[in-house]
Amino acid sequence: LMMSGDYATAMDIAKKQVEDGAHVLDINVDDGMLDGLAAMQKFVKIAITEPEVSKVPFMLDASKFEIVMAGLKWCQGKPIINSISLKVGEELFKEQATLLKKHGAAVVVMAFDEEGQAATEEEKVRICKRSYDILVNEVKFPPEDIVFDPNVLTIGTGMEEHANYGVDFIKATKRIKEICPYVKISGGI
Repeated sequence: LMMSGDYATAMDIAKKQVEDGAHVLDINVDDGMLDGLAAMQKFVKIAITEPEVSKVPFMLDASKFEIVMAGLKWCQGKPIINSISLKVGEELFKEQATLLKKHGAAVVVMAFDEEGQAATEEEKVRICKRSYDILVNEVKFPPEDIVFDPNVLTIGTGMEEHANYGVDFIKATKRIKEICPYVKISGGI
């Protein structure tokens, strides 16, 4: 729809999702054939004028931070940004978090760092705790606006190396909630 410029139909879908009980509207414009920057900005600009759509928070979801920022500057209320992580390095992570804090956004923080994606319970806990300490102690990001995604990863494949992914996620979630007060946890299955 976005590639064909049919924002009206996209907005109808967004309205239907809210009518059907969506608590958050996930706006994702990641597609190699789409000008994500322009699409995000245009969709959000339209969405904020629709009372039935703008009554729920927007989750701005993109793999490129500049696309998220294009939508964020038009948002009302408290949007949720999906996502940032330490894979970009500590300095850029802090810069991104500072910008998001300035705009009053909540943030999903993926369990990635400079070494890659967390797969084990210990890696998930280590990366989330490190992210938390940087966000809360250095950036002064409100901990209640942090949503960690410790990466469930692929489960049910039958491969031995994937056998503990679900259990590691559950155990890591418990530990993260204990050592990172006020955060939320999200996980995509």
